Amino acid sequence: MPTNKAPSSNEWDLPKLRASINFQDDWKDPVSGESIAHEFFDVKFYPYNPVVAPPVFAIASKKHVIICRINQNTDSSTNPVEVLKLIRDDDDDAANCSCCWSKDMETGQPWLCIAGADAKVKVYDVKQGKLVRTLVGHGGGINDLVTSPLTPSLIASCSDDTTVRIWSLRPIHSAQPCMFILGGDAHTWDLLSISFHDTGRYLLSAGHDQTINLWTIPACPPEPVTHPLVIHYPHFSTKEIHNSLVDCVSFFGDLILSRACWEETIVLWSISGFSSSSSSSSSLSPSSVTSTNDLPLSTAPTTFDPSKLTRSAFWQPPDLNPATRPAYFTRLLQFKTVDCKGQFYMRFRVLHAQGGKHPVLAFCNARNKFMFWDLSRFGSWQRFWGELRDAEGEGEGREMVVVEQPGWMPARKAPRKTTAGEGGGGGGTTSYSSTAAAAAAAAANYRAAGGGASVGSGRAAGRLGTGTSTSPDPETLLSSSSAAAAAAGGGNSGSGGRPGSSSRERPGSRGSTTTTATTTATAAAATQTASRPPGIGLGGYTQKQLDEWHDQCDITDSHKEIKPHKTVTVDGKGQHFVGRQVAWSPEGNWCVVVGNSNRAMIFQRWGK
Repeated sequence: MPTNKAPSSNEWDLPKLRASINFQDDWKDPVSGESIAHEFFDVKFYPYNPVVAPPVFAIASKKHVIICRINQNTDSSTNPVEVLKLIRDDDDDAANCSCCWSKDMETGQPWLCIAGADAKVKVYDVKQGKLVRTLVGHGGGINDLVTSPLTPSLIASCSDDTTVRIWSLRPIHSAQPCMFILGGDAHTWDLLSISFHDTGRYLLSAGHDQTINLWTIPACPPEPVTHPLVIHYPHFSTKEIHNSLVDCVSFFGDLILSRACWEETIVLWSISGFSSSSSSSSSLSPSSVTSTNDLPLSTAPTTFDPSKLTRSAFWQPPDLNPATRPAYFTRLLQFKTVDCKGQFYMRFRVLHAQGGKHPVLAFCNARNKFMFWDLSRFGSWQRFWGELRDAEGEGEGREMVVVEQPGWMPARKAPRKTTAGEGGGGGGTTSYSSTAAAAAAAAANYRAAGGGASVGSGRAAGRLGTGTSTSPDPETLLSSSSAAAAAAGGGNSGSGGRPGSSSRERPGSRGSTTTTATTTATAAAATQTASRPPGIGLGGYTQKQLDEWHDQCDITDSHKEIKPHKTVTVDGKGQHFVGRQVAWSPEGNWCVVVGNSNRAMIFQRWGK
């Protein structure tokens, strides 16, 4: 029978609300002169400071940009935010909703780019508060700005004109700063969201037309250009992930996260055959992934077949029959985000794993709730559940096996032991409390009935880890389930299920596979439940607690909506707070969420 040892590490800490800040805004309607509802639409941390420097972030509203600094050494009773500068856009047509950071490539001074309804990208020298450049070319309002992760001088914008433009801020390109236009037949309606891959080589775009596209970005020319290169087709395009307008899309490694306005979920999915690190381009099959490092633009699939909802250049299955062909993409997980329907322009943000810290997904809904998911919990739960089942199966009369629980689980006392008295010529023997023994018996009956999640055995796998950092690379874990689904063809894949319950399969979409738990007979599920003591599950944990962890961490069914690992509810001060954008500081200690009423919420991890 196992015991559980709780680690003392706080690496699993999720953000706590540190401060709530409201900013006054004196902007009024230029025609009526009346005050109008104010909102913060975007927030971005400056990514180029040294690690030891206090983090700096910018908040964008329609007429103002506020530059703030977080003083990290203040105690929890004080406001950690200091306003450094206010930049005001007095253009009559200006109504900004997005921003991104860059820097002067000659002096290293920080630049901030802002854009919105007037279709202009305005570049400010932050220290001087002066406008240094204005980029024009879009034929409609700009809804998102992003900076290339590896090239600060390269930014991208997406617009109501259905195109994405890639701009260079290098002095050599000052005469024609627009390097590329991603357009053609890729999108048919306003664009709302774009995201660079960590390599800077790929870009995602999404918007009102329900379409998500992946583009391959050519190398930026080192010499001046006279006309931008127009790229007509993306290398991947799909309308099958969501059923309404897509207002946020982002890379998570080579995986993709996206959400839609009328769906209360964030979907994690993968493109079959897409790998940013593959070195081979000789094969076009899911088992031998095609590299796009040298994939020419001419290989991008065209729209010659309008009925084709998904098109991909990363691999082409030999079987083109829609009913039997392997999938172009795989849905991996869905994160549950309640109270969001009817609201759009609500963005999530992922803190990417770096420096040994866990990747964390953050989102705010339309009713004052801030949600966080630690993506490393999935691997730690699989490890813990597998080792717990192994240890339970050893039965009584053997040496007690210690199963170290992840640090995010609350500490639980070890099962109580009793020692039988000496006598009858025998030595003392160790037995367990009646509750723990009953749990062990229940576990044995449960496994005999075929229940339990089908996860790898901890000891059989050489104990991949027994500390808290059992899944430092959750992308690898999730990608492996994606590869298994693709290799299985168009059917459902994966196995597992809620402890003590049955699962049922659901069909995938025309171009996708799903990772879904194997069906268990209803009679078998009833036998499993009846064989347990009331309310007791494996390891002596209550069944209610196991179910709660299962709802938050089990990844065997891609249709199940994973509940947040932490939810923070704040006082809306008489109205619902609608989260518009989330930003993480580069080191992951701070998270800022902005939204309506010119309000910013400051969250801190590992605070004093």
